[in-house]
Amino acid sequence: MQEIKKILFLAEGQMGDSIVLTPALRAAKRSLPGAKVTILLFHRRKYINVNEPVTPYIEKSKFEGTAEVFRGNPDVDELLELDRKSMRSLKGIARLKAEWKCVKYLRAQKFDAAISTFPQNRFILWSFFAGIKRRIGEQDQPFNYLLTDKPAIKRSDSGVLNYFCGLLKPLGITSQDSKTRYQIPQGNLQTAAKLISDLKFDKEKKLLIIHPGASDKDRQIPPEKLAGVLLQMEKNRSCNLLLTYSEYDEEYVNAFRKIYTGYINYIQTVTIGQLAAIFKQGDAALVHNSGPRHLAAAVGVKTVGLLEKYDDIMWKIYENEDFHAIVQSAVECSACSAGKCRGVIPQGAVYGAKCMHDINRAAIYSSIERIINNP
Repeated sequence: MQEIKKILFLAEGQMGDSIVLTPALRAAKRSLPGAKVTILLFHRRKYINVNEPVTPYIEKSKFEGTAEVFRGNPDVDELLELDRKSMRSLKGIARLKAEWKCVKYLRAQKFDAAISTFPQNRFILWSFFAGIKRRIGEQDQPFNYLLTDKPAIKRSDSGVLNYFCGLLKPLGITSQDSKTRYQIPQGNLQTAAKLISDLKFDKEKKLLIIHPGASDKDRQIPPEKLAGVLLQMEKNRSCNLLLTYSEYDEEYVNAFRKIYTGYINYIQTVTIGQLAAIFKQGDAALVHNSGPRHLAAAVGVKTVGLLEKYDDIMWKIYENEDFHAIVQSAVECSACSAGKCRGVIPQGAVYGAKCMHDINRAAIYSSIERIINNP
C-alpha cells in the first residue's frame, strides 16, 4: 500500500463542521506518524475581515473567523483557505482560469491522499486534476467515478462526526476517540473570568449561557418562545442567566430584547476564542443546532440543543445524554416529509421552521434543569 506522507482534507468552512472534524484529524495524525496534515477550507466571506482584499485563490490561513477553530491544534500542520464567494463571482473563462490556478497549487504540493469531507463536485474534480493518487469521498455523489475509494456511507447514517471518521477507513485509520476539541487561548480565559466576576452573579446558583445564533433563521426558535422559557427560569430562580452573541446575531437579539421583560445579562463576543472562554465559565449552554453548540461541547460544557424535527439525523452526535440534551417538537410536522427538514418558516413569522414553533416550552425548561443539575 502507498505510504501516506501528505494528506489533504477538503472541508466546508463553517464553525460547527470544523469542530466536528477534529476527531478525524486526530485519528489521522495518530495513525500516520510523521505525515503532514493539511486542510483546505472553503470559507464564507462573512466570517472573515471584510476589509481584506478579495481573492479567488488558495491562501495560507491567517486563522481569522471560523478558521480560528484550528489555531494551535496539534493535529493540523497547515491550514489553507479559499473564499468561495469570490470564486463564484467569476464567470466563464475567468472562473476556469482561477480554478485551474487552484488545481496547479494543489498539484505542486504533491499530496498522497485527499479526503472530500462533504459531497462536493469541486472537491472531487480538484483532487483528480491535481493528480492526488488516493481520492476518498462518499459513494453516493456525482463524479464518484473519479474517486479511488468510495465508502458507502452518508452523513445521515450515524451522524456527521462518525461520517468524517468513516471516510478514513480506506486508509486503514480507525478513530478511537470521538471527543471534539478546541484549545481556548489563555488570554481569553482570563478576560472571560473577569467579565463574569464583574457581573456579580449569585454564586449559590449555576450559570446558564444562552447563545441564540444559527446559520439559518429556520433553525432558531421564535424569540418569544425563548423569552417564555427564560422568564420561567427567572421566576423559579433556577439559575443565573447570561446571553452571549456576535454581530451576526444582533437582529435576533434585538427582537428578543423588545419582548423580554425579565432581567438578563448580555455579552457580545468577536472571536471564537472569546465565545469559547465565556462558555467555559458556565455550567451549561442553551443553543440551537449551530457552531456555538459544537464549540460549547468541544470545551467541555454541557449543552441543551434546540433542533428542527429531523435535524438529529445528522447532528445527534454527542452520545452522553447526561451531558448533552436535544429538544425537538414531539408532534408530526405538516410542512415536511418524514426524515427531511424543509425549514419552512410559518407565514408572518421571521424565525423558526414550523417544528421550531412546535417545540414545547416545558420540554426545554425540564431539559435545562436536568442537564445543568447533573453532576
